[in-house]
Amino acid sequence: MFTTCNTGSHLQFIPLSSSAYEDDIRAHHKQVTMLPPGSRRCKIRPPRRFLGSGNGSSGENSLSDYESSWQVLSNAIKQIQNKNVSSLSYEQLYRKAYMLVLRKFGGRLYDDVGSVIKEHLLERRSWLLSILKKSSTLHSSVNEDFLKALLNEWEEHLQAMQFISDVLMYLNRVYVKEQKRLLIYDLGIQLFKDNVIKQNNNELGDHLIQILVEDIKRSRMGEYIDTKIHIKKIINMLELLLETDSTTADLQYGDNYYQAYFEPALLKSSEDIYHSLAQDFSCMSIGTKYIYSVNRFIKDEESRIDYYLPSSTHQKLIDIMNNILIRDKIDSIMTLPYEQEGLSFWLNPLVLNLFDQIGESDGPTYKNELNILYNLVGRIEEEHSTLKLRLKENIIQQGKKLPSTISGVLKSSESVVNKSSNAGGASYATIWVETIIKYQSRFSDMVKDCFKGDNSMEQCITLAIREFINSPTPSIERKSRSATSSNAPELLSIYIDQKIKQFTKQSALNSKISALANDDGGASGDSIDGFIDKAIIFLRFIKDKDAFEAHYANHFAKRYLNSKGKQATHSGGRSDVDIEELMIKKLGEELGTTSLDKIIKMNKDMRHSKDLTAEWKTFSKSLGGDLIDLELKICNVSDWPKSMTKDYKKFSSDEDESVGFIWPRHLRDTIKPFEEFWHSAKKNENKTLYWCPKFGSMEMKITYPSRTYDITMSTYAGIIMLLFAPQSKDVDGNYVSAFDENRELSYAEIKELTGIPEVDLKRHLQSIAVAPKSRLLVKIPMTKEVNETDVFRLNNKFKAPSTKVKVLTVSASSSNTSKEPSSSRPGQKSDVKNEDQEEVSAAIREGRKIELNAAIVRIMKSRRSVNHNELITEIIKQLTNRFQPSTILMKQRIEDLIEKEYMRRDSDDRNVYHYIA
Repeated sequence: MFTTCNTGSHLQFIPLSSSAYEDDIRAHHKQVTMLPPGSRRCKIRPPRRFLGSGNGSSGENSLSDYESSWQVLSNAIKQIQNKNVSSLSYEQLYRKAYMLVLRKFGGRLYDDVGSVIKEHLLERRSWLLSILKKSSTLHSSVNEDFLKALLNEWEEHLQAMQFISDVLMYLNRVYVKEQKRLLIYDLGIQLFKDNVIKQNNNELGDHLIQILVEDIKRSRMGEYIDTKIHIKKIINMLELLLETDSTTADLQYGDNYYQAYFEPALLKSSEDIYHSLAQDFSCMSIGTKYIYSVNRFIKDEESRIDYYLPSSTHQKLIDIMNNILIRDKIDSIMTLPYEQEGLSFWLNPLVLNLFDQIGESDGPTYKNELNILYNLVGRIEEEHSTLKLRLKENIIQQGKKLPSTISGVLKSSESVVNKSSNAGGASYATIWVETIIKYQSRFSDMVKDCFKGDNSMEQCITLAIREFINSPTPSIERKSRSATSSNAPELLSIYIDQKIKQFTKQSALNSKISALANDDGGASGDSIDGFIDKAIIFLRFIKDKDAFEAHYANHFAKRYLNSKGKQATHSGGRSDVDIEELMIKKLGEELGTTSLDKIIKMNKDMRHSKDLTAEWKTFSKSLGGDLIDLELKICNVSDWPKSMTKDYKKFSSDEDESVGFIWPRHLRDTIKPFEEFWHSAKKNENKTLYWCPKFGSMEMKITYPSRTYDITMSTYAGIIMLLFAPQSKDVDGNYVSAFDENRELSYAEIKELTGIPEVDLKRHLQSIAVAPKSRLLVKIPMTKEVNETDVFRLNNKFKAPSTKVKVLTVSASSSNTSKEPSSSRPGQKSDVKNEDQEEVSAAIREGRKIELNAAIVRIMKSRRSVNHNELITEIIKQLTNRFQPSTILMKQRIEDLIEKEYMRRDSDDRNVYHYIA
């Protein structure tokens, strides 16, 4: 007998033995041991041959036995399909199927079972179609009823096939295995596909696909659908319907119904929907709305995909979605103008309030939009190439606007504090460098917050900043500037120069204030560290490192030659460190000590000069006499900038030497003893000493009728003032007052007595005879320009609020009267030819020639023979960290080395070079 019980997931047969049948089995030594129905494992011991009632009978009797056994089995299968199994005997059915297989009726039994199943499925198909015909449209309630009915038929069919498989277990184990046909259970699934889903040219299947696709479309459009759980189960069913011939047992290869029919329809429908959505989102004409809409839809779509569809479809559908919604649209979204909220709109807050010293902007930030953009682009490009391209373009556009913005800030600040434009160079450089550092810092924060700390994005931003920093800026370039000169290196050098001067002044002031408190008075370590860090960050943006080194050497030399007293110190360590020493150390770590070789030697000269000054002061005390107190600055001509050391021989102190400059007697009386000290004990036997007044300064005590003043001025100005010192003595041997002598000298006489170059002479005469605050002399007539016929005498009406007076030297552009003054620009001097700047540019050009020659020789020496293009590529590779060599300059250096016979052209191919050992 059969009975059933509910085990939770499906109905399961539990065999109940019949006593008579058991006795018969025991009597004939036949036993059937069974595991629970549904298991593929069973142990069968076949009965002895003589027990078969048809054994040895005629063919007609065998057929008759088959018909009677099949009648029982056929009826049982129908009962199982109708869910009426309570009256069935599992043992009897199994035995009949077993005997039929044993008697070689396996093939006929297999086919007949398939026919019964097919007949039943065709009936159920007709019933399912009747549900569809209730409505001519795909109404949601009809759809749900149909899907429920189809799923119910599918589940009942699978359950029935499980029961039938258990009855026909021996058929599966013997006949099916030998003939390599489908197992009964798998046969049932294939029959369901052929006779329910695909019957009549896939009639029901087409309806089913249409319903599923339509419901998924409605879900995509934001509608709530009741068939969500049914869709998932139906798709699972379609995956089990394999597209294979029912006569073969090979189910491992080939597509299933889902892949062959449903997936193409879904992908086509999805493509149409994505195109429609992309068009709808684009019609918003607002970039922010587009990326938010796309991002929200993608998240919802991925959730639907994960729930409904198998993994094999995921990537196909995602690729279509990414291509239509992102790849085809995202670039046009990023390039939308500011008003339509493209990338420029989202990046705009990064430049807001860059010049606000109070703090960051409280305005809107678009970190979320940029993060969404980064994620969207990442779905189509792992390297985010399109985003990097547009980001770089926008950064360069923003950067090119910064100079004019800084100019506006400078104009505004100068009008408020009433500053002259003369200090504009340092002001511009300071604001420019600190603005770039702040700008870069905001982008670094953006990379962390919006781009997941992507190093490649950071690198892209760095390259973009480098691009606009190193590009020529017409609004701040001098007309006389050489084409080889770059603005960024000079501005950074000016920035460093200005900051070191500020720290030096601050240190001197703090030293005075803290003297009573027994404090070191050094500058703040944190502020110095911050300044140096900013300088190094900006230096990394500069392409032409050699140009920076040249400008820095020039400013370093001027700072040293014009400095007085103690330099600013950094008190962060155990002992104070000179800020110049610290700056050179940091630059050496960044650029390499070889590149800074000359600057390091200049700094060494500076330290040596301090020691020499101390030694001289000790030595001079032993000499006695009326010697001038000297603070010495000894410079090695080969290491210092040519602008500082050119024409140094004309300042020789030898009276007999036919040179232009004439040292006054007051200084010669001190110069001679020092030269003897310099050569004493053969300390500097091989070194020639030349005196240069161009960059020195003098402190003079001058008694005017009003009071006595301590006046600091340039050496040139001091030499001019010495011409007006008392020349005659009274009866007691004391010098009479210079104001009693009332000596007057013309411009021509001063020029003849001093030999000061004309340009410098006019500048210093303007400084001490024209400038209102330092009018030590009276110029007749009193005009701004200094002319050949002008006469000068001491100003007996000179007064100053303090006894300490510092005379500032007017700039070269201010003293130039041969040209009309050009309109000044914030941050720059007027467009007058700057000899010093030209000399620095010339030094840069000369240095590049040397470096190019060295690089070419290195390459040729290692390669021996090389093609022209390969040589050019290798030169650029070697020098890219120093500067960007131009093609013309490289060709010129190659020709120069060929002319000097370091290399030669190949006799057959002029594009090939050979090294000459």
